[in-house]
Amino acid sequence: MSNIPAIAVVLEGGVVQTTLVESWPSQLPRPRIIVVDYDTEGAADDELTLFTIGNEVVDAYCYAQTPDVYEAFDTPALSPRAVLAALGESVDPIGESPLQIARRLRRAVRELEGAIQRHQRRPDSHDYNALLALIIAGLAELSIAMGDTGLSKSDVPALLRRRSNPPVSIAD
Repeated sequence: MSNIPAIAVVLEGGVVQTTLVESWPSQLPRPRIIVVDYDTEGAADDELTLFTIGNEVVDAYCYAQTPDVYEAFDTPALSPRAVLAALGESVDPIGESPLQIARRLRRAVRELEGAIQRHQRRPDSHDYNALLALIIAGLAELSIAMGDTGLSKSDVPALLRRRSNPPVSIAD
């Protein structure tokens, strides 16, 4: 299970000092944080953007920031996840990294291979189904841990059911 990324917008006196992301998947580009300030007092006309919201026309001081990654931030800062915890918000547990999942998958495939060899027989269709089910579930879990938002753990049983022969595990 991967961590849900946390985003912090750090203000001082109403002015954005920095933006931070924590637990952001390294293989994904960082999000763009859009700052919209409706308090336009003191702003020059060329700094303002005109918007229509519903039937109302409003001016706003707007800009985009790419957040710094908390884990690599070179200035001492408060962890966005620590702030969530202090607020009593759910902070998801630290799950396995993609590398840990890949290693666990590799180990499970080797264990399956060892079970076949202990029986001193050629692999049959049940063995191949068990191997395929293991790989499908493992790769789905790996994709989720790497930030694939189009897949969830609840999708794995459906992926396995798409097989014409249901997977059968090897018993010792």
